[in-house]
Amino acid sequence: MTDITTLADSNSSARSTRVRYRHNEGSAARLRLLTAAASALADDGNGEAAMQAILGKALSFLSLEEGLLLHLQADGLHVAASQGPVAPVGARLPATGALHAALQENALPLVQQDVHSRLRVGRDKAVGLEVLVPLRFHGRNVGLLALLSSRQVAPPNADDLGVLQVLGTILATAHQVANKPAARTADTASTAKLKQLTSRELQVFAMMPRGLTNAAMAQELGIAAGTVKVHIERILHKLDLRDRTQAAVFAVDYGFGG
Repeated sequence: MTDITTLADSNSSARSTRVRYRHNEGSAARLRLLTAAASALADDGNGEAAMQAILGKALSFLSLEEGLLLHLQADGLHVAASQGPVAPVGARLPATGALHAALQENALPLVQQDVHSRLRVGRDKAVGLEVLVPLRFHGRNVGLLALLSSRQVAPPNADDLGVLQVLGTILATAHQVANKPAARTADTASTAKLKQLTSRELQVFAMMPRGLTNAAMAQELGIAAGTVKVHIERILHKLDLRDRTQAAVFAVDYGFGG
């Protein structure tokens, strides 16, 4: 009995050691990813080389092969970095479907298995895993880090997703700081559209980049949340915009609420 007990204790100790080892290795890998991202930005700023390097490190972190770094602009998602058989750098993708869902207010990383990804080019769009990480800056989502694999692989755990969210914030901040637009003169068509807004609609429009809820906007303006909802619907219609995210980008681009 003593030998059996000793063997059981030994096995339990070995399992605990393996768990601690895997935990320590995971923590070290997450730290290496963030360190590599910081080093790339320090060496190359917000240049394409830095973005490609960070994308490669994120893919290696999850042992995946394909990915994109996407920045949200008024006319859709623009590819800033790309690896694998996916949309190339410079391409523009509409923010629809899963991409739209991942850009919503307070969206968490979206993990999908065995889906058809519209990020891939060519006929074969089947992927075993797709991870969409929002790039969040100043309370709003300004892009996505998309990581994919054609293979069926285990999804990232909660700790891995957490560090990817931190990476997303780093990437969003670097992009926004490097590309912070000065309030620019809108083109004639855009100026005409903005002139359609009432003074109250302009107030709501200027608040949209802050990512506030209808209730929060209503409290600041001293009006009902339902009234804010109506104003936003009219803003989207008058400016021919699809949703609140696009409206927020448009507002910042034209010097409102930056």
